[in-house]
Amino acid sequence: MSILDRFLLVLLTLGSLCAAVILLLVGLGSAGGWIQTALSTAMAYPAYTIVIAIVFGLLALRFLFYRWGRPEEDYVVLPGDHGFVRISFETIRQLANRTGKSIRGVQEFDTRVRNGQAGVVLASRVRVLPDVELTQMSNEIQNAVKSYVEQTAGVTVERVTVNVVELAPHSANKSSRAWVD
Repeated sequence: MSILDRFLLVLLTLGSLCAAVILLLVGLGSAGGWIQTALSTAMAYPAYTIVIAIVFGLLALRFLFYRWGRPEEDYVVLPGDHGFVRISFETIRQLANRTGKSIRGVQEFDTRVRNGQAGVVLASRVRVLPDVELTQMSNEIQNAVKSYVEQTAGVTVERVTVNVVELAPHSANKSSRAWVD
């Protein structure tokens, strides 16, 4: 969303909020003299009132149909020998998750994929086992996921962001403990 769209959206929101407050006060019957004065002033200049109504109507239509013209792409298009190849973000996510879960010390791994400037951007949420060096593991995740996705899917990975969200609780089961070097 561009800066102009954000500004127009704020303008539409403020105008709609003002209209809602005025209509609420009129509906409750507690519209004071200032609302009557404002309405009579607006009726004294009908051309301005019509222009303001048209501007807010166009802004509302603009944001109502904002996403209809440009559907969000959820795939990457690569040139092939006999046409184009489309690889879905879901496929890229599954590739990244498979690789991330195989890293030592990772208990849970989930990835979100989105388009970047020069390829795809992968944002991973990781739940790690205790007693693991987080910086080393995060670097290993970034390198492994980036190289595996690029090698397997042929997609350029712009960056891999690793977000370590929590530590897994200690358990008596030795199979879920972290590896110790």
